Amino acid sequence: MAVGHSLVADGANVDVNEVSLQLPSPAQEYALAFTDHIYCMNEMSKLGRKGRMEELFNFMHLRVEMFSRKHPTHIDIWRDMINSGYDRALVVEDDVDFELDSVAVINRALGALNSTSADWDILYVGHCSMEENQRKASPAYSRLHKSTHPFCTSGYLLSRNGAKKLFAYFIEHYQQARALDVQLVALIKRKLLKSYSIYPPIVYQRRDLYPSDDGLELKIAKKIKNSAWNEALAFVPRLANWVDPLDSVYLHPAFKHIPSWMEDGNTVN
Repeated sequence: MAVGHSLVADGANVDVNEVSLQLPSPAQEYALAFTDHIYCMNEMSKLGRKGRMEELFNFMHLRVEMFSRKHPTHIDIWRDMINSGYDRALVVEDDVDFELDSVAVINRALGALNSTSADWDILYVGHCSMEENQRKASPAYSRLHKSTHPFCTSGYLLSRNGAKKLFAYFIEHYQQARALDVQLVALIKRKLLKSYSIYPPIVYQRRDLYPSDDGLELKIAKKIKNSAWNEALAFVPRLANWVDPLDSVYLHPAFKHIPSWMEDGNTVN
């Protein structure tokens, strides 16, 4: 569809060239059809990541809380979810991308869980495991599997019971020296956490945008066919030449010409 054309929704013309690209009400209500709340965990100094994620969520018509803290943790989000009374919450990290049809895929996965009366604590929508399809797929949805070892915490849907279970456990047993995703997999292996995974995942980390991170998800990222961020760059004129805003570490004049993805702290002569 060419930029500048109009769509007709609920009898009203919607100019797709509008900067906001907001869906008319009640069409926008679909965004939270599968969850009560969406968190995006963001370190306060990572302004570049925050800026990109806000543009991505706006393009996808998702209402998201940017959970920006000096040192944010998943445990903080679990506590907030419990205190806020949410029954379900989607948690994503600030360097991810989505498949364009991610909302529909999550709805189908939840529908499959409900149709089989499956009890679940966590549904991994993003992970870096190539083996999450090893276990037999749900008869109600071929992309839904019981989790094997879904390493990485790029994106997951958490039930209220799952949040309470994880918060209670990690307040007592969190091991600073072990990565959180490894500890979560250990709970799954011990059958202390009822976990399911979507495979291929619909949320994945963009290692090409943030090369200073490790490359654990490079293989799984290749399975993503329809990137929402790439679509936004092509569809929204003002994003065509997107450059991340400078992270706070580079706001000093000495760093003003250094792009935010350069995180080694070197100066430029």
